[in-house]
Amino acid sequence: MPTVIRDGVRLHYSDSGHGPAIFFHTGGGGDGTMWQTAGYLDALPGRRYLLFDHRGHGLSDKPQDLDSHHMDDYIADVIVVLDSAGVERAAMVGYSDGARLIYALAARHPERVAAIVGIGGVGHPDDTSDWRRELATEVRQTGFREWLEQGSTGESEPAPAWFMENLASTPAEMFLLELEGWADAPRDCDDFPRIEAPTLIVCGEDENTDGAAELAVDALAIGEAFVMPGFGHLQAFWRSDVTAPIISEFLARQVPVPATARS
Repeated sequence: MPTVIRDGVRLHYSDSGHGPAIFFHTGGGGDGTMWQTAGYLDALPGRRYLLFDHRGHGLSDKPQDLDSHHMDDYIADVIVVLDSAGVERAAMVGYSDGARLIYALAARHPERVAAIVGIGGVGHPDDTSDWRRELATEVRQTGFREWLEQGSTGESEPAPAWFMENLASTPAEMFLLELEGWADAPRDCDDFPRIEAPTLIVCGEDENTDGAAELAVDALAIGEAFVMPGFGHLQAFWRSDVTAPIISEFLARQVPVPATARS
């Protein structure tokens, strides 16, 4: 697995396949392998796949100080990984906090982003709550694994064991540092008007608060939303039998695979 070091933090990623590059960014738990296990790579043939273990996750280093977990650090990490892989421009696919990170990156570095797929709910413009710090307090009180289990049982079908284990493999403190480190970052809804790349938002109906995904589409230059009836936040990722075909069709339109890569 290739590695690159930025500001003393060793970052791991995998690099496979040939064709237009897709960069995959997980959320606040798990590692890059979850994309392959869920079937997203098989659903997107003829492409190059960069699966990233972002700081605090997977095989990447896990800095213990809050100052190492600001959103700007995470954005800079992605740019360094793209440079290390020799990728000038990629389609970006992110889940949960990974989607939030990619929206921010696209607003600041439009030249590096060919298209965006954000999996998970987005912020509502009217929501000004300090929800990240509030959630960090809740997770500390409940326990990380128990909080994950509550999230799974609260949806219409429980998440598979492999997915829960992958999420829970992240040290709880890394999840909490990411929550708190991003608390003062600009909101995703503030970034949407600045994003130039075609963007698809994929989310569950249960997490689409007051039509936030549809409002995001209105704010984006080129935006689409696919809201899955009856699905929650976890299902939006692991139910790839539903989501992957939508993502494949979107990327086929926005970043098509050359005929030579398909053969």
